[in-house]
Amino acid sequence: MTRRKPWVKVKDDAVKSILLERDVGYLDVGIGPILETLNSVKNIATTSSCLGRIAIVEGIVHWGRDEDSRIAYKTHGKITPEAILRVLSRGFSNLWLKATGPILHARTNSLECALHMLSKARENGFKHSGIISHGTPSGTVVELMSASQLSTPLVVNGVVVIRMGREYLEALANKANSTVEEGRRRLRSFVDSLLADPGPCG
Repeated sequence: MTRRKPWVKVKDDAVKSILLERDVGYLDVGIGPILETLNSVKNIATTSSCLGRIAIVEGIVHWGRDEDSRIAYKTHGKITPEAILRVLSRGFSNLWLKATGPILHARTNSLECALHMLSKARENGFKHSGIISHGTPSGTVVELMSASQLSTPLVVNGVVVIRMGREYLEALANKANSTVEEGRRRLRSFVDSLLADPGPCG
């Protein structure tokens, strides 16, 4: 039988992890206050999380790993038309522009809290979310994934499939940026909703 860690230790480790990641530069800029707020809720302890990012991926498919695809460019800030052009100038055969919203992982010592988090998350646009482990020594782990996503091909088999005019590239960059920002807005809304009604998490 798996022995569960004391919840106070799980919470303490979560807070220490955030501080360590912040100090070494691994923590996404802007996500620290969100994680600290969630960790202030009694039965929640956050783990690895991402505030959302924009990437240009080299590969026949954009969802592959290792040899299937690789990151040619990424930012947790805003992308510009100039950044897109710089990557295109490198002569890749297959490129995708991807914008993804936040992904958040949280532990809880209560299945009821996990289900409450999922309910609040789905109300705020985190539709691709679920419990990814249960009954571990550190409790139940919930993954919250924003539905705010954008994937579009830039180059297919050596052929640039987007228009290269400034107006089009600006529109493309703006769409990617707004996709990430929409995911972050939904994350803030989720946190506010959970704080207002912590239910079994409080």
